[in-house]
Amino acid sequence: MTTRHGIEMPPLRSMIGRIGFQVVEATVVPAAIFWGVLHLSGLVFALIAGLGWCYLMIARRWVKGGALPAVLLVAALLFTTRTGVALAFHSTFVYLLTPTINAFVLAFAFLGSALVGRPLTARFARDFVGLPAHVTALVRVHRALRRLCVVWAVANVVNGWVALQLLVADRYDAVLLARSVMTPVLTSAAVLCCVLMGRRALRQEGIHLHLRWRDPVPAAS
Repeated sequence: MTTRHGIEMPPLRSMIGRIGFQVVEATVVPAAIFWGVLHLSGLVFALIAGLGWCYLMIARRWVKGGALPAVLLVAALLFTTRTGVALAFHSTFVYLLTPTINAFVLAFAFLGSALVGRPLTARFARDFVGLPAHVTALVRVHRALRRLCVVWAVANVVNGWVALQLLVADRYDAVLLARSVMTPVLTSAAVLCCVLMGRRALRQEGIHLHLRWRDPVPAAS
Protein backbone atom coordinates (compact mmCIF):
# COMPACT_ATOMS: atom_id res chain seq x y z
CA MET A 1 0.00 0.00 0.00
CA THR A 2 1.40 3.42 -0.99
CA THR A 3 0.56 6.56 0.96
CA ARG A 4 1.77 10.13 0.84
CA HIS A 5 4.20 9.57 3.72
CA GLY A 6 5.33 6.02 3.08
CA ILE A 7 4.85 2.59 1.62
CA GLU A 8 3.31 -0.25 3.61
CA MET A 9 5.06 -3.51 2.81
CA PRO A 10 3.73 -7.02 3.42
CA PRO A 11 5.28 -8.71 6.49
CA LEU A 12 8.85 -9.82 5.75
CA ARG A 13 8.18 -13.20 7.32
CA SER A 14 5.39 -14.04 4.89
CA MET A 15 7.17 -12.42 1.92
CA ILE A 16 10.40 -14.37 2.47
CA GLY A 17 8.46 -17.57 3.11
CA ARG A 18 6.43 -17.11 -0.08
CA ILE A 19 9.50 -16.38 -2.20
CA GLY A 20 11.43 -19.27 -0.65
CA PHE A 21 8.60 -21.72 -1.21
CA GLN A 22 8.26 -20.69 -4.85
CA VAL A 23 12.01 -21.06 -5.47
CA VAL A 24 12.07 -24.51 -3.87
CA GLU A 25 8.94 -25.61 -5.72
CA ALA A 26 10.10 -24.36 -9.11
CA THR A 27 13.85 -25.14 -9.02
CA VAL A 28 15.04 -27.31 -6.15
CA VAL A 29 12.37 -30.03 -6.27
CA PRO A 30 12.43 -30.66 -10.05
CA ALA A 31 16.24 -30.73 -9.95
CA ALA A 32 16.15 -33.29 -7.14
CA ILE A 33 13.59 -35.39 -9.03
CA PHE A 34 15.70 -35.26 -12.19
CA TRP A 35 18.84 -36.28 -10.28
CA GLY A 36 17.10 -39.20 -8.54
CA VAL A 37 15.35 -40.59 -11.61
CA LEU A 38 18.49 -40.12 -13.73
CA HIS A 39 20.35 -42.66 -11.59
CA LEU A 40 17.39 -45.03 -11.40
CA SER A 41 15.95 -45.02 -14.91
CA GLY A 42 18.12 -42.95 -17.24
CA LEU A 43 17.97 -39.59 -18.97
CA VAL A 44 14.62 -39.81 -20.79
CA PHE A 45 12.60 -40.76 -17.71
CA ALA A 46 14.48 -38.18 -15.64
CA LEU A 47 13.56 -35.44 -18.11
CA ILE A 48 9.91 -36.49 -18.17
CA ALA A 49 9.76 -36.71 -14.35
CA GLY A 50 11.26 -33.27 -13.79
CA LEU A 51 9.05 -31.65 -16.41
CA GLY A 52 6.02 -33.53 -15.09
CA TRP A 53 6.53 -32.03 -11.63
CA CYS A 54 6.36 -28.47 -12.99
CA TYR A 55 3.18 -29.11 -14.94
CA LEU A 56 1.65 -31.01 -12.03
CA MET A 57 2.15 -27.96 -9.79
CA ILE A 58 0.62 -25.70 -12.44
CA ALA A 59 -2.37 -28.05 -12.83
CA ARG A 60 -2.86 -28.24 -9.05
CA ARG A 61 -3.02 -24.46 -8.72
CA TRP A 62 -5.27 -24.17 -11.76
CA VAL A 63 -7.74 -26.74 -10.37
CA LYS A 64 -7.82 -24.95 -7.01
CA GLY A 65 -8.29 -21.59 -8.72
CA GLY A 66 -5.13 -20.15 -7.21
CA ALA A 67 -2.82 -17.62 -8.81
CA LEU A 68 0.05 -19.01 -10.85
CA PRO A 69 3.40 -17.68 -9.60
CA ALA A 70 5.56 -16.13 -12.30
CA VAL A 71 8.52 -18.11 -10.98
CA LEU A 72 6.70 -21.41 -11.57
CA LEU A 73 5.57 -20.41 -15.06
CA VAL A 74 9.06 -19.32 -16.07
CA ALA A 75 10.54 -22.50 -14.59
CA ALA A 76 8.07 -24.64 -16.54
CA LEU A 77 8.90 -22.78 -19.75
CA LEU A 78 12.65 -23.14 -19.22
CA PHE A 79 12.25 -26.78 -18.20
CA THR A 80 10.23 -27.48 -21.36
CA THR A 81 12.93 -25.87 -23.51
CA ARG A 82 15.72 -27.72 -21.72
CA THR A 83 13.87 -31.03 -22.00
CA GLY A 84 13.21 -30.58 -25.72
CA VAL A 85 16.85 -29.72 -26.42
CA ALA A 86 18.17 -32.53 -24.23
CA LEU A 87 15.86 -35.11 -25.82
CA ALA A 88 16.89 -33.93 -29.28
CA PHE A 89 20.56 -34.41 -28.45
CA HIS A 90 19.97 -37.16 -25.86
CA SER A 91 22.63 -35.56 -23.71
CA THR A 92 22.75 -34.88 -19.98
CA PHE A 93 25.53 -32.37 -20.66
CA VAL A 94 23.29 -30.33 -22.98
CA TYR A 95 20.44 -30.49 -20.48
CA LEU A 96 22.63 -29.06 -17.71
CA LEU A 97 24.35 -26.56 -20.02
CA THR A 98 21.11 -24.84 -21.05
CA PRO A 99 20.30 -23.25 -17.65
CA THR A 100 23.98 -22.35 -17.29
CA ILE A 101 23.78 -20.36 -20.52
CA ASN A 102 20.47 -18.86 -19.35
CA ALA A 103 22.23 -17.57 -16.23
CA PHE A 104 24.76 -15.63 -18.32
CA VAL A 105 22.01 -14.34 -20.63
CA LEU A 106 20.06 -13.06 -17.62
CA ALA A 107 23.20 -11.38 -16.29
CA PHE A 108 23.72 -9.53 -19.57
CA ALA A 109 20.02 -8.62 -19.65
CA PHE A 110 20.24 -7.04 -16.20
CA LEU A 111 23.42 -5.16 -17.05
CA GLY A 112 22.08 -4.03 -20.42
CA SER A 113 18.85 -2.72 -18.91
CA ALA A 114 20.86 -0.73 -16.36
CA LEU A 115 23.12 0.75 -19.04
CA VAL A 116 20.19 1.96 -21.16
CA GLY A 117 18.48 3.46 -18.11
CA ARG A 118 15.55 1.04 -18.01
CA PRO A 119 16.48 -1.35 -15.19
CA LEU A 120 14.60 -4.62 -15.04
CA THR A 121 14.51 -4.23 -11.28
CA ALA A 122 12.11 -1.31 -11.71
CA ARG A 123 9.63 -3.70 -13.30
CA PHE A 124 10.08 -6.17 -10.45
CA ALA A 125 9.58 -3.40 -7.92
CA ARG A 126 6.28 -2.48 -9.53
CA ASP A 127 5.12 -6.08 -9.98
CA PHE A 128 6.12 -7.60 -6.63
CA VAL A 129 6.25 -4.66 -4.23
CA GLY A 130 3.67 -2.37 -5.79
CA LEU A 131 5.90 0.69 -6.16
CA PRO A 132 4.21 3.10 -8.58
CA ALA A 133 6.05 4.36 -11.65
CA HIS A 134 6.47 7.88 -10.25
CA VAL A 135 8.33 6.42 -7.24
CA THR A 136 10.67 4.19 -9.29
CA ALA A 137 11.40 7.22 -11.49
CA LEU A 138 12.75 9.27 -8.57
CA VAL A 139 16.45 10.01 -9.03
CA ARG A 140 17.83 8.16 -5.99
CA VAL A 141 15.40 5.26 -6.35
CA HIS A 142 16.21 4.90 -10.04
CA ARG A 143 19.93 4.93 -9.25
CA ALA A 144 19.46 2.22 -6.63
CA LEU A 145 17.45 0.11 -9.08
CA ARG A 146 20.27 0.34 -11.62
CA ARG A 147 22.78 -0.76 -8.97
CA LEU A 148 20.52 -3.64 -8.03
CA CYS A 149 20.68 -4.78 -11.65
CA VAL A 150 24.41 -5.22 -11.09
CA VAL A 151 23.68 -7.27 -7.94
CA TRP A 152 21.37 -9.61 -9.85
CA ALA A 153 23.87 -9.82 -12.72
CA VAL A 154 26.66 -10.85 -10.34
CA ALA A 155 24.41 -13.46 -8.72
CA ASN A 156 23.64 -14.99 -12.12
CA VAL A 157 27.28 -14.91 -13.23
CA VAL A 158 28.39 -16.69 -10.04
CA ASN A 159 25.67 -19.29 -10.45
CA GLY A 160 26.50 -19.87 -14.10
CA TRP A 161 30.30 -19.85 -13.65
CA VAL A 162 30.33 -22.45 -10.87
CA ALA A 163 27.95 -24.70 -12.82
CA LEU A 164 30.06 -24.32 -15.97
CA GLN A 165 33.26 -25.32 -14.18
CA LEU A 166 31.59 -28.43 -12.77
CA LEU A 167 30.15 -29.30 -16.17
CA VAL A 168 33.55 -29.06 -17.83
CA ALA A 169 34.87 -31.41 -15.14
CA ASP A 170 32.03 -33.90 -15.93
CA ARG A 171 30.70 -33.67 -12.36
CA TYR A 172 27.01 -33.77 -13.23
CA ASP A 173 25.81 -34.69 -9.73
CA ALA A 174 27.79 -31.77 -8.30
CA VAL A 175 26.17 -29.41 -10.82
CA LEU A 176 22.67 -30.33 -9.64
CA LEU A 177 23.66 -30.13 -5.99
CA ALA A 178 25.49 -26.82 -6.39
CA ARG A 179 22.64 -25.26 -8.34
CA SER A 180 20.04 -26.48 -5.84
CA VAL A 181 22.01 -24.83 -3.03
CA MET A 182 23.30 -21.72 -4.80
CA THR A 183 20.08 -20.64 -6.49
CA PRO A 184 18.09 -20.18 -3.25
CA VAL A 185 21.10 -18.67 -1.42
CA LEU A 186 22.00 -16.21 -4.18
CA THR A 187 18.35 -15.30 -4.74
CA SER A 188 17.83 -14.66 -1.03
CA ALA A 189 20.98 -12.51 -0.87
CA ALA A 190 19.88 -10.48 -3.90
CA VAL A 191 16.38 -9.99 -2.46
CA LEU A 192 17.92 -8.80 0.83
CA CYS A 193 20.02 -6.28 -1.11
CA CYS A 194 16.85 -5.10 -2.85
CA VAL A 195 15.13 -4.49 0.48
CA LEU A 196 18.08 -2.71 2.11
CA MET A 197 19.15 -0.59 -0.87
CA GLY A 198 15.57 0.17 -1.86
CA ARG A 199 14.66 1.25 1.66
CA ARG A 200 17.70 3.52 1.85
CA ALA A 201 16.91 5.15 -1.50
CA LEU A 202 13.28 5.74 -0.54
CA ARG A 203 14.31 7.34 2.73
CA GLN A 204 16.66 9.66 0.86
CA GLU A 205 13.67 10.75 -1.19
CA GLY A 206 11.65 11.36 1.97
CA ILE A 207 9.51 8.23 1.65
CA HIS A 208 9.42 5.88 4.61
CA LEU A 209 9.21 2.16 3.92
CA HIS A 210 7.17 0.47 6.62
CA LEU A 211 8.77 -2.92 7.25
CA ARG A 212 7.74 -5.45 9.87
CA TRP A 213 8.65 -9.06 10.46
CA ARG A 214 5.06 -10.17 10.92
CA ASP A 215 1.60 -8.79 11.50
CA PRO A 216 0.94 -7.80 15.09
CA VAL A 217 -1.09 -10.29 17.10
CA PRO A 218 -4.55 -8.79 17.76
CA ALA A 219 -5.21 -8.04 21.40
CA ALA A 220 -7.65 -10.37 23.12
CA SER A 221 -11.01 -8.77 23.72
